[in-house]
Amino acid sequence: MNVHSILREWKANLRDDGAAALKKLLKRKASLASLSAAEPDDAVSVIYHLDGYDPDVVHGLDQGCASLCKEYLATLLQRRDPDFEFEIPRLRHLLIIIRRLLPEQTIVDFHRRFHLWNAFFENFVVEPYLDLRREYFTVLAFSQHIAARHGLAPRQLMPLWLTVCAESGDAGRYDKSYLRVGILGLTRLPLGDDPNANADIALQGLTRWAVAQRPSEEEFDTQWTLFKDKFTHDPEFWVNRVHKAIANAERNITERAGNETSFPIAQWWRNDVGIKTDAHPSKHRKYAPDPVIPNEWKSILSGVDQPLIKISPKIESVIGRQQSYADATGDVLYLVQTACNFGMRLIQNSSAGERIERGKLATSLATKAFEYDPFNVYAWSLMMSALTAAGRVQDAALIGWEAVRRFPENVQWRTQLASVLAESMGEPHEAVSLLRETVEIFPENSYARSQLATILADDLQSYEEAKAILSQAVSNLSDKDVPRNLLVKLNHGRRLRRNVPSDLKIEDRSSIDLSTASARRQLFLHEAGLTKEDDIGSFMRNKDQSAYETYVAERVGASDLPFKTTFAIAFDHAIRKADPSALRDLIGRSRPLERSLIERAIAESEGKVVSFPGVLPDTKYNDRLQELNEALRQNGGCRRHRLLLLRDFAASDLSTDQAPLAA
Repeated sequence: MNVHSILREWKANLRDDGAAALKKLLKRKASLASLSAAEPDDAVSVIYHLDGYDPDVVHGLDQGCASLCKEYLATLLQRRDPDFEFEIPRLRHLLIIIRRLLPEQTIVDFHRRFHLWNAFFENFVVEPYLDLRREYFTVLAFSQHIAARHGLAPRQLMPLWLTVCAESGDAGRYDKSYLRVGILGLTRLPLGDDPNANADIALQGLTRWAVAQRPSEEEFDTQWTLFKDKFTHDPEFWVNRVHKAIANAERNITERAGNETSFPIAQWWRNDVGIKTDAHPSKHRKYAPDPVIPNEWKSILSGVDQPLIKISPKIESVIGRQQSYADATGDVLYLVQTACNFGMRLIQNSSAGERIERGKLATSLATKAFEYDPFNVYAWSLMMSALTAAGRVQDAALIGWEAVRRFPENVQWRTQLASVLAESMGEPHEAVSLLRETVEIFPENSYARSQLATILADDLQSYEEAKAILSQAVSNLSDKDVPRNLLVKLNHGRRLRRNVPSDLKIEDRSSIDLSTASARRQLFLHEAGLTKEDDIGSFMRNKDQSAYETYVAERVGASDLPFKTTFAIAFDHAIRKADPSALRDLIGRSRPLERSLIERAIAESEGKVVSFPGVLPDTKYNDRLQELNEALRQNGGCRRHRLLLLRDFAASDLSTDQAPLAA
């Protein structure tokens, strides 16, 4: 049989049973003559196009890709045979085939069920070369036009790509190779025939990367050159656009941070495109609608205590204008800042009769903020408070557990969650258990101790224990005014809360299904000894495993992967072995942020006390590390709590894209 006959036979197999043909190819068991040694995607591409277009083969490939992906989704994390390690590279090759040939129904499913597929592929961020989440993102970037043809919003993935750009590098949660994917995603957003629309938004992505990752001039020059090559325009095209991008970034920096007014590469970039130091962006050409400036929307904010029927149209008008600006430019600060300010004031200035409706409007504003900036700390706080005001207390608690999961170094989320549990859900015992752990991990936090004493006294009538906690706080803490005042009230037989919880009964219309938050709660209950040993095992068996759920299953012993597929799992496994050599073995597969955690854990295992090295200066992750460092310092001689914080911090970036926070 000649070569063409062999290839035509395999093409017929692809038409008749695409899954079987692809599976054989991926296992290198397909007889493809001279193509047998080729990479699977090269072989499929050659054969797929052999003898021209064949709709039956197109259908067979599509069905085969979809079938194999679903099979991997259902079985890969449950496999325990020696073949497990080989299946992950095979799945990577399958994703490359999908990216090259773009089988339509498979692609549409990837987009429509983003939360499901992203949660699955994030399980396999093994090392820079073997990263299935990056391969999945690349498929999405190349195929957005197909998704748009099937009714998905053209800008649906814009917030993802902007986040990927900002977070690609040593000071972010993605490997630096992700920048290419983020820029690709922005340049291929299906925004119509005007290429300038993509240029403006992609420029915002590059700017975010420059601000967040603080590259050297050489690094930035390389990326800037590659960026310009994607758009065929003369140098003058970029002058005003770059000037506006830098000006917007500097305004954001000034509003967010104290003394900073710019970012390191800004002046080099201005010089490169020929912008004079005293120049201002041209007003002769408008590239986007103007945002609503704070002076304008704050005048509406000051009247937010008016009846909702009067104030809500004004709020919706402002938010609509801010969203139009964000969609056109990728600059989301105005939208998120305005939404959070209006949301919090709506709740604070609400009468009993309007509380539910105001809570609903505030929830929609928090949802909008999450959609455009899922890492914004004010959006998290607003969402919890808004859901509580709207009567959706179960949902508020889930958001609270998710915040505890994502920001373990910040005590605020624990105390805010405890308030929801005790005051809104009627779960004082769970709130007390959470606060007991909080006081152990953050022993210098006066508010957590005061809150614990309040719940013990007001809800559980454990007056003597509450007095002991407050007395200890007065004796040992520098911030003692609040516990001293509470102790006086308690000694006079008074309630400790200023406001007695309302007896008004509201039907709880909670509807969020946030599996990662549920997993975090189950992990807490398990490690606090509040559930039976088998409870968490059965809980995990009934869940779709995101990367974080896989982590929890591994951490509690409900699962044992043949090899540890993410850094967080490998780090947790090495810490539990209590062997410094096991931790050192991880350094080769780790990025700077992760290496900081490894070095701190090694020091702990050797009985040393060290601070985090300054590998991420002037970045948000440096701020997080400093906050973590302060929490670790508070723990003094309690090594168990220090290691617990390190483990939680390592897992905090797992499964953050997939959470459906649209409440």
